[in-house]
Amino acid sequence: MEEPRTSTPFPEVAGHPALDLVDTVHWRLDPSRAIDTLTDFADVIAWCRQLGLAPSAVTDAALLTATPAATATREHRAVVALREAVYEAVFERSERAAELVAREHAAALSRSALRRREEPATWEWDVPHDATGPRAAIAMIAHDLLTADLASARQCADDACGWVYLDRSPRRNRIWCTAAGCGNRNRVKRHQAKRTS
Repeated sequence: MEEPRTSTPFPEVAGHPALDLVDTVHWRLDPSRAIDTLTDFADVIAWCRQLGLAPSAVTDAALLTATPAATATREHRAVVALREAVYEAVFERSERAAELVAREHAAALSRSALRRREEPATWEWDVPHDATGPRAAIAMIAHDLLTADLASARQCADDACGWVYLDRSPRRNRIWCTAAGCGNRNRVKRHQAKRTS
């Protein structure tokens, strides 16, 4: 059985966890360089743990070791499909993708229970404490994103990067996923091109 990940180097630059999920694909726009960092169910659990999306019963090592391999594979594939549906619904305006998110959200609610929290005083959905829990938590944040204002949703201006984010900059003029990453790399590239021309 898979071992739980001890480190989780997943990006958190998007401004919304559902877009951070999309960003688990690096170099999305360059198929020759694309890297999917959600390689298996252990990565899905590690990602949920890092972003604090589900209770510990859904993100600890016990769930991973108790999940049969076939179930883990099925859940991993379902989460990847959900991730791609988020991307397609937001950036390609795909109705088919939005419908997948809606179906997953409805299924997540049917498997979850409302629980009262004291601090802050509110009711919240408690996802199933089984292998479907991570997918349920992800479906809820995906639905949250799709039903919010998407006017600030952007994709990095780098030709290959493909990371996505909500532009919350004061002037709404952010064009790079990160200034230190794609921003610097593209500034250096432009500078070198000027020097050689």
